[in-house]
Amino acid sequence: MDTNQTSSFVETSNSAIKDHLLLNLFELENNLIYNMLFDNFMRLHVILIKYFTYIDISIMITVMDDLDMHDIENNHLDEENHQFGYTDSEFLHNEENQSETQDMNDIGNDHYDEENHQFKSGDSEILDNDGNQLEIQVQSDNVAAQYGSCKQFIGADGSLFWIPVVEPGWIPTLGSIFKDIKDAIKWYKGYALRSGFDIRKSTERKKSGITTSKYFICNRGGLPNTSILDTISDDHNKQLRNSNCKRTNCKAFVAFKAIPHSSEVYLWRFEQQHNHKLINQDCMHLSRAKRQLNVVDQAFIHKLSSAKVGETTAYRLMCVIKGGCEFVDGLEIDWKNFTRDINCHIGGTDANLLITKLQNRKENVTNFTYEYRCDKKQLNALFWADDTSKQNYELFRDVVSFDATYRTNRYCMVFVPFTGIDNHKRCVTFGAGLLCREDTNSYIWLLRSFLKCFGKAPIMVVTDQDPAMKKAIEIVFPYTKHRFCMWHITSKLPLKVSWETMNESDFKADFNSIVWDSKIVVNDFEMRWDALMVKYKLQDNKWMKDMFDLRSSWIPAYFKDVPMSGLMRTTSRSESENSAFNRVSHHGYTLNNFMNAFESVMERQRNNQIKFDFDTSTIIPIIKTPLEDMEKHASMVYTRTIFLMVQREILHSLVSCSQKSVTSGVVSDICIVKHKRTNISKKKVVVEKKEKVDIDSEWNFNTSEGNFEVEFNREDLTVKCSCMLFERFGIFCRHIFCILKIYDIQEIPSRYILKRWRRDIIPTTVLKRTFRYSDSSGNVEKVAYKAFSMLDQCLSSLSNDDKKLEEFMQKLEVFITDIGEQGSDKLPVTKEDRIDKLYGATTNPEVVDVENPPMVKNKGSGTGKRLKSALEKATIQGNKQSRSCKTCGVKGHNSRKCLTLLNKSKVQSA
Repeated sequence: MDTNQTSSFVETSNSAIKDHLLLNLFELENNLIYNMLFDNFMRLHVILIKYFTYIDISIMITVMDDLDMHDIENNHLDEENHQFGYTDSEFLHNEENQSETQDMNDIGNDHYDEENHQFKSGDSEILDNDGNQLEIQVQSDNVAAQYGSCKQFIGADGSLFWIPVVEPGWIPTLGSIFKDIKDAIKWYKGYALRSGFDIRKSTERKKSGITTSKYFICNRGGLPNTSILDTISDDHNKQLRNSNCKRTNCKAFVAFKAIPHSSEVYLWRFEQQHNHKLINQDCMHLSRAKRQLNVVDQAFIHKLSSAKVGETTAYRLMCVIKGGCEFVDGLEIDWKNFTRDINCHIGGTDANLLITKLQNRKENVTNFTYEYRCDKKQLNALFWADDTSKQNYELFRDVVSFDATYRTNRYCMVFVPFTGIDNHKRCVTFGAGLLCREDTNSYIWLLRSFLKCFGKAPIMVVTDQDPAMKKAIEIVFPYTKHRFCMWHITSKLPLKVSWETMNESDFKADFNSIVWDSKIVVNDFEMRWDALMVKYKLQDNKWMKDMFDLRSSWIPAYFKDVPMSGLMRTTSRSESENSAFNRVSHHGYTLNNFMNAFESVMERQRNNQIKFDFDTSTIIPIIKTPLEDMEKHASMVYTRTIFLMVQREILHSLVSCSQKSVTSGVVSDICIVKHKRTNISKKKVVVEKKEKVDIDSEWNFNTSEGNFEVEFNREDLTVKCSCMLFERFGIFCRHIFCILKIYDIQEIPSRYILKRWRRDIIPTTVLKRTFRYSDSSGNVEKVAYKAFSMLDQCLSSLSNDDKKLEEFMQKLEVFITDIGEQGSDKLPVTKEDRIDKLYGATTNPEVVDVENPPMVKNKGSGTGKRLKSALEKATIQGNKQSRSCKTCGVKGHNSRKCLTLLNKSKVQSA
C-alpha cells in the first residue's frame, strides 16, 4: 500500500471512529435528557482516553470539544479563560443535587495501574490488531528546529508552536491518577520546570463546597494588556507597570478532575502546544517558579536580620555559600521584597505580636518575667528578664549602671538596658526595658518592674545627670547609693571654662588630680577644690559651684564607705553595651526585629562568659614570684582575669613595698608599709574624648608613693589597709600582701575571697539557656540547627573522596524525595503562614489587645537640629584641624586668599 492509500485509509478510519463516538455521544445526550443521569459522563471520559491513543491529535481535540458541548447541557466553554459559563440555572441546581454514587461504578470495569498512575481497560476491543500504540505528537516532517527542552513545529497555517521534550517518566498521560490535588499540582509544577515554562492558576469548579475540577494554564496564557495610558496627562491616576511576564495568548493548559467519594484526582484535559519559545534550562533559575523563596531562604533572611545584615548582603552570602547565583532561589529584588512583605504583613500587630511571644516564653521558659504598660491600648512601656539574668543579678548586684539609648526601633522607643560587671570583669546585662517617654513616671514604672522582677534593689546605681532618672531612683530605690557618671561631668569642662584656662595653663591636670583621686579623703578634697578655684579665678563660675554642690554624687571620696564602689565610676559600661546593641539594631526595625537582635547580643554575651570560664579552667597560669603557694591558691579560687590582677599586686608587694614600722598590740599589729614609685607604668584616664575612655581606666588603683597603714589581727587573721582597695574592688592590695609575707601567711583568708570573683559560680548549663525558643516549635528549630551541623560534618568528612561523596548525594536525593512525599502537607502553604512560623505567633489575630506605640520624639533621638550655643560652636570649630597656607604658613586661609601673595602681586604689577 503506497503513501496516499495509507493516508486515505487513516483518514477514513479516523472519520469512522469520530462518527462512531459522536453517535454514542448523541445517544448519551438523549439518555441524560430523559433519565437525568448526568454522572455517566466520567465513564465516557475514561473510555475516550483509551480511544485517544489511536487517533490523530487534531481529532482528539475535536472529539474532546464535542464531548464537552454534548456532555454538559446548555453550558459553553470559554476557550480564552478555560472555564465554563452557565446559561441554565435550573440545570446547575439539578447538577448540585445529583448523587455521585454512579461515578465509581462507571469506572468499575477499568482497573488502575499503580506503577504507571493510569487506567487500564479490561476491554480488549479497544486495542488494535497489531498492538501498536500511536503517540500523541505531530509528524516529524513538520519539525523546524529543536531548542534544548522543546521542539519547534510549523502548523498547517504556517504558524510556529513549541512542544516540550521531557524524560519519559514526566510525559503526561490522560487518565493518570494522583492521591490528591496537591500531589497533582506538585507533579505539574515539576513537569513545567523541566519543560521550560511557568504556570498559574485558572478556573476552579466546586460543587457543594468541594472542588470537582481545577485548571492550570501557561503563565503566558491570556491576551496581552493593550490598554493605552496617557502618562503625560495629569488626569490619570494609574501607574504603567512594566511587567517581565509578556502574555501571548498561549493555549497550553492542564485540567484535573476529582474522583467522587475520594480525595484522588485524575488528569482530565491536557494541551502541550505553546505558541512561544520555552525557557532554556540554563536560564530556568530566572523563571517565576524558581524565583520563589523556599523556607530555608526565608529563615536565612530572617535570622541574619538579627545581626543587622540586610537582604542584599544576605543574598550575596547565599550565592557564595551555594557556589553561584544560579543555585539560589530568587533574585536580589525577591529577597528585598520578602522583607517588605514581612513588614507589611506585621503592620499594626507588631506590639501585639511581641506581647504574645513574651507570653509564650513565660509559659514555656523557666523563670522568665516580663511586664508591660499600655496607654489607650497603645504599648507605652515594656520590661523583660530571663532566668540567667536573675542569677547574674543575684551574684553581681553590687553596682548597676543603666543609660538610655536611641534609634533602635521605628517607634523611637527608648531602650534602657541594666548593666553590671561579672566575675570576669566583663559587662553583663541584667534586664532591659523600652519606654515611649523619658519622663519621671516612665522611669518610676521601669524601676518598679525591675524591683518586682529581682526582689532586691542594687547597692549602688550609676547614671548620667538625667533629672528624671534621679527623681525615680530616689522614689523606688530610697536606700540605694546614686552616683553620677564622672565622664559626663568632666567632658563638659571645656565648655564651662575659658579656652585660655583649659589650654594655656595646668588647670586640666590639676582638676583631674583632684576629682579622679580615689585615696583622697573628704576634707582634703574640699580644701584642694577651694585652692583650685582661687588659683584659676573660678570662684564666680556657676557651673563649678553647681558641681561642688553635687560633689557627694560623683567625687570618689564620698563613696569610700560603699562596698565595691570602685567597680564603676562612669557609665562607660552602659555605653559599651549600648554600642553592642546599636551594632545589630536599626532605627527602622520593628519591635520583633529588635527583640531578635537583643537575643543575638545576649547569646554572644553568654557565650563569652562560657569561653572565659573555659579559659579559667584549662589555662595553667605562670608563677612569677617566690610566693608560689600564695599565687597557686589565688589561681585556684579566682577567675583568670581576677587572678592576673591579684598576681600583679603580689608582684608589687615584693618590688615596691616594704615594712617601715610595726606597733604591736594585744591581738593586733599596726604596720606602716612604705610604697615607692616603680618603673611599672599605669594607665591614664582620658576625659577629653568619649570614644577614648578605656573601661580598664576605672581600675587604676592610684597607689602613688607614700606610707600606708595596715592593721593585722594575729588571732583571726583579719586585715585592713588604709588604701581601702579591698573595700573598693574586693581584692587584696600590695600593702596587705607585703604584711602577709612577713607573717608567713601562705593563703588568702577565705573570708576575703568574695563569691563574685570566684570561678564557676554560674553553671554552664544556665549560661547556655536561651529564651529564643519560646514555644513548642522551638524544639523543631533546635533539631533543625543540629541537622545542619550534622550535614556539614558529613560533607567535611567526604570532601576528599569523590566516589563516596557521589554515593552520599544519591542517597540524600532518595531521602529528600521520600521526605517530600511524606511531609509536604505539613509545610506552610502561604507566605503569611511562613511568616507566622518564623515569628512563632499569629501575626494577624482576630482580636488585637495591644496596639503599636505612638511615634514620639524624645530628647536624645537625634534629629541634628538642636540649637547650639556660640561657645559650643566655637569649641567644635576649634577642635577641627585647619590647614596651613603654603605661602606664609599661617592657619586660617589658603594660598588663594593669602594677603602676602596678594601684596607681592600688587608690587610686581606696579
